[in-house]
Amino acid sequence: MDGTIQSVDLVEHLTANPHRGRLLRGSDDSPVGAVFNRCVLNNHLMFPVTPDLRCFRRDFGIFRDAVYGMVGQAPSAVFLQALDQPEPPGRYLGMGGSDNYYHWCLDFLPRLVFGMLSPDGAERRVIMNGPPNPWQAASLRLFMTGLKLDVLDLHISRSDWSSYPDCLVPLPLRSQAVAIWSVVLNHARDVLPTPSGAKRLFVLRRNTTKRFAVNQDEVAEALEPLGFLAVDPGSLTFEEQVALFSGAELVVGCHGAALTNILFAPAGATLIELRGRVLQPFFGNLAAQRGMRYLDLACPERPDSHHDIIERDYVVPLDALRECLAGVGVR
Repeated sequence: MDGTIQSVDLVEHLTANPHRGRLLRGSDDSPVGAVFNRCVLNNHLMFPVTPDLRCFRRDFGIFRDAVYGMVGQAPSAVFLQALDQPEPPGRYLGMGGSDNYYHWCLDFLPRLVFGMLSPDGAERRVIMNGPPNPWQAASLRLFMTGLKLDVLDLHISRSDWSSYPDCLVPLPLRSQAVAIWSVVLNHARDVLPTPSGAKRLFVLRRNTTKRFAVNQDEVAEALEPLGFLAVDPGSLTFEEQVALFSGAELVVGCHGAALTNILFAPAGATLIELRGRVLQPFFGNLAAQRGMRYLDLACPERPDSHHDIIERDYVVPLDALRECLAGVGVR
């Protein structure tokens, strides 16, 4: 061992080193997670490293490569401190967390399903990278109901890295997240808020300095006569967002985390995503998994608004938007 963190294959490593942990496999025998006898866990990324400095970038990495800069480097002082000062004995489940609504709903919260699926899942303390904010707490309560978990023992991490004994770390679940949400919403249907009654929504993008339609107020004014309600999900509670989107038949909105709320829209609804030059696949994929119709409208950018092409602001061409709406029967 050369003293640096090296990425290796998860299956090969645990097969050759059963004293390090064991794999969890799904019904098709493919790995769905790993239980480490001890690991040092990056609490923000849910990225495990074994005490012998082996990690599994290909298996547990869900973000761009630059985020995993610890690979190939000597462990940091915080990492070494965590290794020397492990968390109390017990069983742990790595859920993690994010203040980004999209990543929370699709990358982190669904990991709680292991509290139901794993034989000892309900006995495990659930690792979160910080105290839950109000909308995270509300969605946790919904998941507890939907997964029939009577108790949730949250373990709030104390730093970027922590050393845990007997730690279950799920593999990335984004491709299964919609199916998990469907189960949760079905089982929790008796406690879901009543749909607001709004059928057409225009989703605003407020409180941001990048990647938004600079003429969104003008767009909202143009859409109002067509029956659209302009909404800012970021100003609403989680329950209010669920109620708002659960009856929506047509959603028009700027690319951003607020569009994650199509999780609650009925199958057969339509999403029209407004964007700059670069089409990112997140919400098109989410709409497809929800059984929704999806269209996108590329809008002229403001080149001087940001150096990164993905983050640039744009102007929504109203005539093109009206044409797009006419294509789905709205005039």
